[in-house]
Amino acid sequence: MGLRLGEMRPSWAALPIELVAGVIFFAHGLPKFSDPAGFAERAMGGIPLFLSYLVIAAELGGGLSLLAGLLVRFSALGQLCVMAVAVVEVHWATGLTGRGGFEFPLVLLATSLALLILGPDPLSIDDKLRPLLYRSGKVALRREDIDITNMKVKLAAILLILAGIGLPFARSYVGIPEGIAPLVMAAVAGLLSAASGAALAGGKPWAYLPAFVMARLYLAASTLMLFWIKYAVRGLVAMTVSLIILAALSSAQRRTQ
Repeated sequence: MGLRLGEMRPSWAALPIELVAGVIFFAHGLPKFSDPAGFAERAMGGIPLFLSYLVIAAELGGGLSLLAGLLVRFSALGQLCVMAVAVVEVHWATGLTGRGGFEFPLVLLATSLALLILGPDPLSIDDKLRPLLYRSGKVALRREDIDITNMKVKLAAILLILAGIGLPFARSYVGIPEGIAPLVMAAVAGLLSAASGAALAGGKPWAYLPAFVMARLYLAASTLMLFWIKYAVRGLVAMTVSLIILAALSSAQRRTQ
């Protein structure tokens, strides 16, 4: 995967937008998720409850989708609609700047529009699923298009195995709360990570996509950690490792041109 500036696709610009905007929308949607009825009563002097759920889906669900690089354009469209209403109906009368100004929602509106134009980044789940959803002789993700034998892919597989084994034991260190449910979720995620890494290390072509999905989910989780001040340094380290895994896995795709 060429990372030299002159070789980078314009769609690379979507990666930082997805991660930063995803965290912001997630952070704004999470409090609304805990009290949808209360948000419906407060928003614009009162809105129907079903609209409250749509806003929560666009912000919380859409934020998580951006972080995962999944359904990027669909999520951006929902967020664009929410921010357009926020600018026009809530903040416009206050002006661009100052308390209650529309400068912040306008920036989020612009980022949503940018993602609609750019589409998903090259390290997104969307980018890897597209060949499976739109099969043709040119774009189908065929076994011969993937080289999982190179050392970079083997390194990525080993890192996924180690991350999977360590996740249930390090859950408190990475911000996963105590309790049976979080423990089970961490154990399941760890098992999937280790299993996909082991299958990839064993030369199974079908494991490439599950391994890539796990690596992108690690990137999403580490980005949330990065902006959670208490875990910022750990999040930065985890984000770096996640990007290394994703870059290594992307190197498995042979250029067809």
